[in-house]
Amino acid sequence: MRKGSSKEWPLIDAYGIVRQTVLPVYLRPKTDSALVTQLLFGECYLITGLTPDRDWFKVFHEDTQTGGWVWAKSIKEVTAEAYDNFLNQDFQVVTSPIAAIDYQGTHLYLLPGSRLHFSERELFNWQDHLGFTGTYRPHALKASREELLELALRFLHAPFQGGGRSIFGMDALHVFPLIFAMAGYAWPTGKLPGRPIEPEEVAPGDILVGRDEVQDHTYFALYLGAEQVFWMDHRMQSGDLDDWEEFLSENTPIEVEISMHRLLN
Repeated sequence: MRKGSSKEWPLIDAYGIVRQTVLPVYLRPKTDSALVTQLLFGECYLITGLTPDRDWFKVFHEDTQTGGWVWAKSIKEVTAEAYDNFLNQDFQVVTSPIAAIDYQGTHLYLLPGSRLHFSERELFNWQDHLGFTGTYRPHALKASREELLELALRFLHAPFQGGGRSIFGMDALHVFPLIFAMAGYAWPTGKLPGRPIEPEEVAPGDILVGRDEVQDHTYFALYLGAEQVFWMDHRMQSGDLDDWEEFLSENTPIEVEISMHRLLN
Protein backbone atom coordinates (compact mmCIF):
# COMPACT_ATOMS: atom_id res chain seq x y z
CA MET A 1 0.00 0.00 0.00
CA ARG A 2 1.21 3.46 -0.85
CA LYS A 3 2.29 5.59 2.11
CA GLY A 4 -0.33 8.39 2.29
CA SER A 5 0.11 10.87 -0.54
CA SER A 6 3.90 10.59 -0.62
CA LYS A 7 5.91 9.11 -3.45
CA GLU A 8 7.12 6.24 -1.31
CA TRP A 9 5.93 2.68 -0.84
CA PRO A 10 6.77 1.15 2.57
CA LEU A 11 8.48 -2.22 2.92
CA ILE A 12 8.86 -4.56 5.87
CA ASP A 13 11.09 -7.59 6.42
CA ALA A 14 13.52 -6.59 3.67
CA TYR A 15 17.28 -6.49 4.23
CA GLY A 16 20.48 -5.76 2.34
CA ILE A 17 24.26 -5.86 2.51
CA VAL A 18 26.85 -3.66 0.81
CA ARG A 19 28.79 -5.48 -1.89
CA GLN A 20 30.73 -2.53 -3.33
CA THR A 21 33.52 -0.35 -1.96
CA VAL A 22 31.24 2.53 -0.93
CA LEU A 23 27.46 2.77 -1.12
CA PRO A 24 26.18 6.39 -1.24
CA VAL A 25 22.98 7.12 0.67
CA TYR A 26 21.08 10.25 -0.43
CA LEU A 27 18.62 12.52 1.33
CA ARG A 28 16.11 12.19 -1.53
CA PRO A 29 15.72 9.64 -4.36
CA LYS A 30 17.90 11.44 -6.89
CA THR A 31 21.65 11.59 -7.44
CA ASP A 32 21.89 15.38 -7.19
CA SER A 33 20.42 15.28 -3.68
CA ALA A 34 22.53 15.80 -0.56
CA LEU A 35 24.67 12.88 0.59
CA VAL A 36 23.43 11.67 3.99
CA THR A 37 26.05 9.03 4.60
CA GLN A 38 28.04 6.25 2.95
CA LEU A 39 27.93 2.57 3.80
CA LEU A 40 31.03 0.42 3.47
CA PHE A 41 31.58 -3.07 2.08
CA GLY A 42 30.05 -5.71 4.37
CA GLU A 43 27.74 -3.36 6.30
CA CYS A 44 24.06 -4.34 6.47
CA TYR A 45 20.91 -2.26 6.27
CA LEU A 46 17.15 -2.46 6.52
CA ILE A 47 15.13 -1.74 3.37
CA THR A 48 12.13 0.29 4.51
CA GLY A 49 10.58 1.66 1.31
CA LEU A 50 10.86 2.25 -2.41
CA THR A 51 9.68 4.65 -5.07
CA PRO A 52 6.71 3.60 -7.25
CA ASP A 53 9.00 3.10 -10.26
CA ARG A 54 11.31 0.91 -8.09
CA ASP A 55 14.35 2.92 -9.16
CA TRP A 56 15.19 3.90 -5.56
CA PHE A 57 15.05 2.08 -2.24
CA LYS A 58 14.91 3.68 1.20
CA VAL A 59 17.36 2.12 3.66
CA PHE A 60 18.21 2.41 7.35
CA HIS A 61 21.58 1.53 8.90
CA GLU A 62 20.92 0.32 12.45
CA ASP A 63 24.51 0.67 13.68
CA THR A 64 24.74 4.40 12.98
CA GLN A 65 20.99 5.11 13.14
CA THR A 66 21.10 6.89 9.77
CA GLY A 67 19.15 6.31 6.59
CA GLY A 68 18.22 7.64 3.19
CA TRP A 69 17.83 6.63 -0.45
CA VAL A 70 19.94 4.19 -2.48
CA TRP A 71 19.82 3.58 -6.23
CA ALA A 72 18.06 0.27 -6.89
CA LYS A 73 20.91 -1.22 -8.94
CA SER A 74 23.20 -0.91 -5.90
CA ILE A 75 20.89 -2.93 -3.62
CA LYS A 76 21.99 -6.45 -2.66
CA GLU A 77 19.18 -8.18 -0.77
CA VAL A 78 19.72 -10.88 1.87
CA THR A 79 17.34 -12.97 3.96
CA ALA A 80 16.29 -12.05 7.49
CA GLU A 81 18.34 -14.98 8.80
CA ALA A 82 21.45 -13.82 6.94
CA TYR A 83 20.94 -10.26 8.16
CA ASP A 84 20.77 -11.43 11.78
CA ASN A 85 23.87 -13.56 11.29
CA PHE A 86 25.81 -10.67 9.82
CA LEU A 87 24.94 -8.41 12.75
CA ASN A 88 25.19 -10.88 15.62
CA GLN A 89 28.11 -13.10 14.68
CA ASP A 90 31.66 -11.84 14.93
CA PHE A 91 33.24 -10.28 11.87
CA GLN A 92 36.55 -8.70 10.97
CA VAL A 93 36.93 -4.97 10.41
CA VAL A 94 39.35 -3.64 7.80
CA THR A 95 41.94 -1.34 9.40
CA SER A 96 44.25 -0.66 6.43
CA PRO A 97 43.99 2.79 4.81
CA ILE A 98 43.27 0.83 1.64
CA ALA A 99 42.83 -2.95 1.37
CA ALA A 100 41.91 -5.13 -1.59
CA ILE A 101 40.10 -8.40 -2.15
CA ASP A 102 39.16 -10.61 -5.07
CA TYR A 103 35.40 -11.01 -4.68
CA GLN A 104 33.34 -13.07 -7.16
CA GLY A 105 35.84 -12.44 -9.94
CA THR A 106 36.13 -8.72 -9.22
CA HIS A 107 39.08 -6.93 -7.64
CA LEU A 108 37.60 -4.63 -5.00
CA TYR A 109 39.32 -1.97 -2.93
CA LEU A 110 38.13 -1.82 0.66
CA LEU A 111 38.31 1.16 3.00
CA PRO A 112 38.78 1.34 6.79
CA GLY A 113 35.65 0.17 8.57
CA SER A 114 34.65 -2.33 5.86
CA ARG A 115 33.48 -5.67 7.22
CA LEU A 116 34.66 -9.17 6.36
CA HIS A 117 32.38 -12.06 7.27
CA PHE A 118 34.35 -15.30 7.42
CA SER A 119 31.69 -17.84 8.42
CA GLU A 120 30.95 -20.89 6.27
CA ARG A 121 27.21 -20.13 6.53
CA GLU A 122 27.40 -16.53 5.43
CA LEU A 123 27.00 -14.97 2.02
CA PHE A 124 30.62 -13.87 2.05
CA ASN A 125 32.61 -17.13 2.26
CA TRP A 126 36.24 -16.35 3.00
CA GLN A 127 37.48 -19.78 1.87
CA ASP A 128 35.95 -19.28 -1.60
CA HIS A 129 37.16 -15.70 -2.06
CA LEU A 130 40.88 -15.50 -1.37
CA GLY A 131 43.22 -12.72 -2.36
CA PHE A 132 42.78 -10.27 0.51
CA THR A 133 45.61 -7.82 1.08
CA GLY A 134 45.59 -5.48 4.04
CA THR A 135 45.02 -5.60 7.78
CA TYR A 136 41.93 -6.26 9.87
CA ARG A 137 40.90 -6.84 13.47
CA PRO A 138 38.06 -8.78 15.14
CA HIS A 139 35.11 -6.53 15.92
CA ALA A 140 34.25 -8.52 19.07
CA LEU A 141 37.64 -7.63 20.61
CA LYS A 142 37.43 -4.13 22.05
CA ALA A 143 40.51 -2.04 21.33
CA SER A 144 42.77 -0.61 24.00
CA ARG A 145 43.30 3.13 24.21
CA GLU A 146 46.60 2.78 22.38
CA GLU A 147 45.06 0.80 19.52
CA LEU A 148 42.14 3.24 19.29
CA LEU A 149 44.54 6.15 18.78
CA GLU A 150 46.42 4.19 16.11
CA LEU A 151 43.14 3.55 14.28
CA ALA A 152 42.13 7.20 14.57
CA LEU A 153 45.38 8.58 13.19
CA ARG A 154 44.96 6.51 10.03
CA PHE A 155 42.36 9.12 9.09
CA LEU A 156 44.86 11.98 9.48
CA HIS A 157 44.48 14.48 6.59
CA ALA A 158 41.20 12.92 5.37
CA PRO A 159 39.37 15.86 3.72
CA PHE A 160 35.91 17.07 4.71
CA GLN A 161 32.92 15.93 2.67
CA GLY A 162 29.34 16.42 3.80
CA GLY A 163 27.90 12.97 4.42
CA GLY A 164 31.25 11.32 3.66
CA ARG A 165 32.39 8.27 5.57
CA SER A 166 35.70 7.30 3.96
CA ILE A 167 39.32 8.43 4.01
CA PHE A 168 38.68 10.18 0.68
CA GLY A 169 35.97 12.41 2.18
CA MET A 170 34.70 12.45 5.74
CA ASP A 171 31.85 14.18 7.53
CA ALA A 172 32.81 15.52 10.97
CA LEU A 173 29.75 13.81 12.48
CA HIS A 174 30.61 10.42 10.97
CA VAL A 175 34.36 10.14 11.54
CA PHE A 176 34.51 9.43 15.26
CA PRO A 177 31.59 6.95 15.34
CA LEU A 178 33.36 5.08 12.51
CA ILE A 179 36.69 5.05 14.36
CA PHE A 180 35.06 3.72 17.53
CA ALA A 181 33.07 1.15 15.52
CA MET A 182 36.36 -0.12 14.09
CA ALA A 183 37.60 -0.41 17.67
CA GLY A 184 34.58 -2.48 18.72
CA TYR A 185 32.47 0.25 20.37
CA ALA A 186 28.97 1.45 19.45
CA TRP A 187 28.38 5.17 18.91
CA PRO A 188 25.23 6.07 16.90
CA THR A 189 25.87 9.05 14.62
CA GLY A 190 24.78 12.37 16.11
CA LYS A 191 24.49 11.05 19.68
CA LEU A 192 26.64 11.98 22.65
CA PRO A 193 29.03 9.10 23.32
CA GLY A 194 29.55 7.16 26.53
CA ARG A 195 29.29 8.83 29.91
CA PRO A 196 30.35 12.30 31.07
CA ILE A 197 33.59 12.56 33.05
CA GLU A 198 35.30 15.35 34.94
CA PRO A 199 38.05 17.34 33.16
CA GLU A 200 40.71 16.01 35.54
CA GLU A 201 39.77 12.43 34.56
CA VAL A 202 40.35 12.85 30.82
CA ALA A 203 42.75 10.31 29.30
CA PRO A 204 43.90 9.43 25.77
CA GLY A 205 40.95 8.00 23.85
CA ASP A 206 38.31 10.10 25.59
CA ILE A 207 36.06 12.46 23.62
CA LEU A 208 35.75 16.23 23.97
CA VAL A 209 32.36 17.66 23.03
CA GLY A 210 31.61 21.31 22.24
CA ARG A 211 27.93 22.19 21.94
CA ASP A 212 26.75 25.32 20.09
CA GLU A 213 23.15 25.81 21.22
CA VAL A 214 22.57 28.80 18.93
CA GLN A 215 23.41 26.98 15.70
CA ASP A 216 22.34 23.58 17.08
CA HIS A 217 25.70 22.09 16.21
CA THR A 218 27.99 19.69 18.05
CA TYR A 219 31.77 19.55 17.63
CA PHE A 220 33.85 16.53 18.60
CA ALA A 221 37.54 16.00 19.24
CA LEU A 222 39.49 12.94 20.35
CA TYR A 223 41.97 13.47 23.17
CA LEU A 224 45.41 12.12 22.23
CA GLY A 225 47.19 12.95 25.48
CA ALA A 226 49.67 15.67 26.48
CA GLU A 227 47.12 18.40 25.65
CA GLN A 228 46.89 17.16 22.04
CA VAL A 229 43.57 16.52 20.25
CA PHE A 230 42.35 15.16 16.90
CA TRP A 231 39.50 16.92 15.10
CA MET A 232 38.00 17.99 11.75
CA ASP A 233 38.56 21.44 10.26
CA HIS A 234 38.37 21.05 6.45
CA ARG A 235 40.50 17.96 7.05
CA MET A 236 41.31 15.65 9.95
CA GLN A 237 44.18 17.12 11.92
CA SER A 238 45.95 16.91 15.25
CA GLY A 239 47.13 19.84 17.33
CA ASP A 240 47.09 21.52 20.69
CA LEU A 241 43.90 21.66 22.72
CA ASP A 242 44.23 25.45 22.53
CA ASP A 243 44.05 25.20 18.71
CA TRP A 244 40.76 23.32 18.89
CA GLU A 245 39.33 25.79 21.39
CA GLU A 246 40.36 28.63 19.07
CA PHE A 247 38.65 26.80 16.18
CA LEU A 248 35.46 26.63 18.24
CA SER A 249 35.58 30.32 19.11
CA GLU A 250 36.02 31.25 15.43
CA ASN A 251 33.13 29.07 14.26
CA THR A 252 30.51 29.72 16.93
CA PRO A 253 28.68 32.96 17.81
CA ILE A 254 28.85 32.32 21.55
CA GLU A 255 31.32 30.77 23.92
CA VAL A 256 30.98 27.00 23.73
CA GLU A 257 30.95 24.90 26.85
CA ILE A 258 33.17 21.85 26.50
CA SER A 259 32.35 18.53 28.17
CA MET A 260 34.38 15.33 28.36
CA HIS A 261 32.98 11.86 27.67
CA ARG A 262 34.32 8.32 28.02
CA LEU A 263 33.24 5.48 25.76
CA LEU A 264 36.12 3.08 26.36
CA ASN A 265 35.97 0.76 29.35
